[in-house]
Amino acid sequence: MYNAALPCRTADWALEELLGLPHARGPEALIMFPWGFRVVESRVDWEERRGWVLYLVRKRLLSTPTAASVLSRLLGCRLYSYAGLKDACSVSWQHVSLYRCRRRPARVKAYNGRMEAWLLKRGVYVYPGGHKGNMFSIRLETRGGCRASRLGWIPAHYGPQRFGVFRPNSHIYSILYSTGKWDLLARELRYRYPLERRIGPGDYESRILADISRGLAPPLGQRLDSIIAEALRSYIFNRALTRAIELGASFWSLAEFEADTVCGSKTYKVPAVRLPSRLLYNTRTSWSRLVARVMEEDGIDPGILPSRGGWRPLLYPVCRYRCRRVGDSELSIHLHLPPGAFATIALLAHYAILWMDSYADCS
Repeated sequence: MYNAALPCRTADWALEELLGLPHARGPEALIMFPWGFRVVESRVDWEERRGWVLYLVRKRLLSTPTAASVLSRLLGCRLYSYAGLKDACSVSWQHVSLYRCRRRPARVKAYNGRMEAWLLKRGVYVYPGGHKGNMFSIRLETRGGCRASRLGWIPAHYGPQRFGVFRPNSHIYSILYSTGKWDLLARELRYRYPLERRIGPGDYESRILADISRGLAPPLGQRLDSIIAEALRSYIFNRALTRAIELGASFWSLAEFEADTVCGSKTYKVPAVRLPSRLLYNTRTSWSRLVARVMEEDGIDPGILPSRGGWRPLLYPVCRYRCRRVGDSELSIHLHLPPGAFATIALLAHYAILWMDSYADCS
């Protein structure tokens, strides 16, 4: 049953604001991780390559890199590749290809059953981005019924998983550290999230703590390493996209070019833009001016960004959306999303997700 006295609230943590997401509206909802968040990788393209083998991997409470590296180690392989990342706090199925393995069993089991893998094919390679999207089956605990019978499009915000909600501190520390938000950083350091493991000597957080203890200022004017840069670029993208929504701007008016995205068996035309970079900051487009504005508001020095970067759509289509009520306080939601789209963003369109409560049960 829904617990009206759950200890954590979205407003308590201001997680959406911290990650540049729009404020959620609608009834509070709890994602029933992990069994209530299932992800199945849809059609995958592969190439014929000698020495490679293809496995179907089912993982629970494991990140994709962890599951792939464990499988590679068990089979004695030299390399591995996968099409896309799947949420660590989920039950998910995806394809992993491995190179020059000493062993090729038909079935592998590890982590006390939290990871299983089945041999599908020999001589094939799955390349990054080679899948056609992901199918989600989600259970929510919430009051009331389904908020919508249809959901056609969602903004292309990066979801909280991009910043590591399962183990959030690396990316959240990066954002706070690089933007000089010392008061928020101090608050985060004082509280250990429910799933946070101990900080090890080689962890990124240990370096942040050492820098803070020496009283160092944020490294303005210097390029950040990859983990900080990617977190910061994702945050800036989210902030700019949220600002566009608040201003009522047309996504097509902000688009720098048109791109194709695949959802299931259909291809869609979507407005797309470049990700934040020094090059983008120094150009003059509607999107670059919006990005520059939010960076100036947050006091972010463009010099710490990469010189150039990739691109991302501003919108994603939602395919095969279904919602039905299950019992008095649960909803069952099914949807199919293109590669790169986050199901949690689709949920935020209608529900105020209690992030920390949701992940607290994921153990």
